[in-house]
Amino acid sequence: MRKVFILALLMLTLSAFLTACGGGGTASSLSGGGSGGGGGGGAGQGEAFALLYEGNGTKALAVVSDGTSLYVAGFRQGTYDDGLQDAMVWKLDDQGGVVAQRRIGSELMPDYGGVRVNDRAYALALHGGYLYVAGYLAGCDDTNQDTCGGYPFVAKLNPSDLSYVNGFGGNSYPGFSQPGVAVLYQTSLYEPTYAYALAVDDSGVYVGGFGGTKGFVAVLDPNYGQELRRLVLGSNDAQAKTHVEAVLVRDGSLYVAGHTNVPFDCQGTPTGSVGQQTMGFIMKLSTSNLDCDEGFGQGGILYIQTAGDTEILSIALSQDGTRLLAAGFGGEVVAEGDVSLAVMGLARAWVLDSATGQEIDSFPSLPDDYFYTQGGNCQLVHGNLLCADRVRGLRLASDGNLLLVGHVKGLVQAQDRFPGTEDGLTGSNLFFARYRMDGTRLAYEEVDFGGGTELGFGVVQGPGGYYYAVGSTTGPVGGVTNTNPKAIVLRFGPTSH
Repeated sequence: MRKVFILALLMLTLSAFLTACGGGGTASSLSGGGSGGGGGGGAGQGEAFALLYEGNGTKALAVVSDGTSLYVAGFRQGTYDDGLQDAMVWKLDDQGGVVAQRRIGSELMPDYGGVRVNDRAYALALHGGYLYVAGYLAGCDDTNQDTCGGYPFVAKLNPSDLSYVNGFGGNSYPGFSQPGVAVLYQTSLYEPTYAYALAVDDSGVYVGGFGGTKGFVAVLDPNYGQELRRLVLGSNDAQAKTHVEAVLVRDGSLYVAGHTNVPFDCQGTPTGSVGQQTMGFIMKLSTSNLDCDEGFGQGGILYIQTAGDTEILSIALSQDGTRLLAAGFGGEVVAEGDVSLAVMGLARAWVLDSATGQEIDSFPSLPDDYFYTQGGNCQLVHGNLLCADRVRGLRLASDGNLLLVGHVKGLVQAQDRFPGTEDGLTGSNLFFARYRMDGTRLAYEEVDFGGGTELGFGVVQGPGGYYYAVGSTTGPVGGVTNTNPKAIVLRFGPTSH
């Protein structure tokens, strides 16, 4: 049976590669689109909750909720000739209406000089009555300017109206002086550096990201925004790559996760050579000094390596704190007799012991429980199927079950110009899924707006107990029929499972 599956998958892949690729869906209640489900009921069919579209395109990359409102962050593509980007934050009510918004743009800040550049918001956190936003300012990714290089930032906003909180940030490096915004140093001079992950407690604001060949995690004072300490991870080797993609804080422990192609120690110093493939990593650190917990993983660092590139893109903790959940993508080898196939880039989740890092479970399994059995999203390269599936967002629901969002069935057409936005991916479907901690799938749904490219980046439980997923589509939605990316908020559930 497994051999039949392998051969069928290979034929489907070749057929899709030689003809037209991408996944469609069956008709559904999603306005302007379709969805296809699989794997057991429970979620309630998804519906379009909000469309956030400005300028020449918009993407939603993060979402948090206080139970009454949703806060969504991402970016808008400018209407200027250069088409550059501005970081955006929106506040939505329980009906999907925008009640406040904040545009964070370098050219809006005093002393910057009005140079048009790229700005994006990647992460959000609510704590102590404030909303924190992390992202990237003054990037020249797609211009030939040499007057800027891209800097990580953290903004502190009042949730009521998204106004800046005076007293936080306001530093003038490197020419920014906006009160409410703290701008951080790059990992290396002139290296565009992204603040990509965010967590907050009473003691600090914990920022993770990457720049050049290295990843970093920094701790800021939560009241004033000054950087207190920083840990830089990885190698200066031109072929090295280390990204911090997720951070999580609880009870004095800071979990830092991402991917790398070079092993390193608790001080971030390389301990081996640069490899061909990336591996996922998780570190458990003390919030007070960023020292490793030596009992976690092997000497404080856990590495996860599958058959292909492995990346951890999101993490969460169980309600009792005993289980650490990680999600992203990895590969798997399917073999039967003389038939063997390496399928790389499959959406995955891992359940780990939060104290030791020991793996307890991982899911879904291929082929029996994987989301689908089509090969149209994969490219055949040297006998391997290179897929573009990934889990981007992972959260815990109030019932203790896992909420997952990401995208499947896409084709990688080009290298992403802007990390984390998947602008080189086409034809994918957004997916939303619910799982029990033991890997039992409760619900799964794919979303396709008229054959466009759908991407899923964040998920949260919010107003009314519903589950909300954010991302983007290039398909027609809400009366906007052009092919520009449009930020979408989808609502699912709730259920009693």
